Amino acid sequence: MPTTTMLIRLGTLLLTCLIFSSSVSSQSLHNHRIDPLLKSLSDNDLLIAEAQARKHFSQSWNTVTERSRFVRYRLIAKLNELNAPVSLQVLPVIESTYNPYALSHAGALGLWQLMPKTAKWLGLHSNHKLNGRRDIDRSSTVAIQYLQQLHDRFDNWPLALAAYNMGPNGLSRQLRKNPWNIADGLEKMPIPSATRAYVQQAIGLASLLNKGMVAFPDPIKTRMIQLQPPVDIRALETLSGMEKDDIFRFNPCLNQAQYFSHPVTIHVPESNFNNVHSNIKHAGPKFVHTRVQKGDSLWSIAKAHGTTVQMLKQLNRKLGKYLRAGQRLKVPANQLAKASANENPLLPGSHRIRYKVRSGDSLWRIAKRFGTTVKAIARVNSLSLKRKIRAGDTLWVLARRVESS
Repeated sequence: MPTTTMLIRLGTLLLTCLIFSSSVSSQSLHNHRIDPLLKSLSDNDLLIAEAQARKHFSQSWNTVTERSRFVRYRLIAKLNELNAPVSLQVLPVIESTYNPYALSHAGALGLWQLMPKTAKWLGLHSNHKLNGRRDIDRSSTVAIQYLQQLHDRFDNWPLALAAYNMGPNGLSRQLRKNPWNIADGLEKMPIPSATRAYVQQAIGLASLLNKGMVAFPDPIKTRMIQLQPPVDIRALETLSGMEKDDIFRFNPCLNQAQYFSHPVTIHVPESNFNNVHSNIKHAGPKFVHTRVQKGDSLWSIAKAHGTTVQMLKQLNRKLGKYLRAGQRLKVPANQLAKASANENPLLPGSHRIRYKVRSGDSLWRIAKRFGTTVKAIARVNSLSLKRKIRAGDTLWVLARRVESS
């Protein structure tokens, strides 16, 4: 028979367990209210979503989050600046694995995987010097604002996330046929299975983050600095004692490694700021002058000096349409300039992708989107340059960097 003392202890233990259980439940509900992405979702929805997130990201989480350290400081700042849910920081995990250089088969680019038309519609532009879709600040601003617009339109975050993935017009058509609200559960959302998985992964990561079951490492704090041309980014990096290619990791928007006439703003770790600032004036590319010989062309001069025609044009702004024998041209002088080349070294090389032609496409538009040429696309697909392409056709494309928005 249990003694009175034992019964009292047992009663106290049971009461303690009930209180602990209640406090966990209350804390859980409190956390769900804090995070807008989790608002009004059932415990069952969250458990299923968390399982989806674990399944897809458990093995790659450390790699993805380590990569995030280079860019997440500015991304979080943008979320706070725009009064957006901080848990939206999980979306680049799904979209690009926090790789701002990621280029999808469909032509989506950057942390937020913005399509060219979407970027243009959102006012995000690019040129041959800087790529807007790879720009951490600018792409985050437009992506976050777009997500907020989708939330206002559909009145909850699961539908906003679905609209970001599949397009708002397609989602609206589905909802007209099959109305849905949060009480129906994520499993019953009238959306394609791929989009449902996307929503559940985002919700799952946000929930795990909210519960402290996963975490991002502390991001590297950076400061902004403007570089006045001419400047060689790699030379600046070396002189400042930074790791190789780190400036390009912090600044994926850069298309070039040398800027001869265009001021450029970069972000560098706070710990390197003073060194970078003091070495800007010492990091200018070195030049010499060469005289044009009879029969020379910009192409032959560029090849002889380990540079490009584009660089020669940048160095010689008053260059006319034709070269003259005896004419003086400025060219890169040393091995550093040759080794640096005038391109961001982290830009991906050619990627052989299978592209499905969409309505309104032409070989010229596809070539521009993927940073290649019409001749290259025609050659790899054994096509005549005069051949018309139709929506639904599939083409192999050797995609390089995408500069246009």
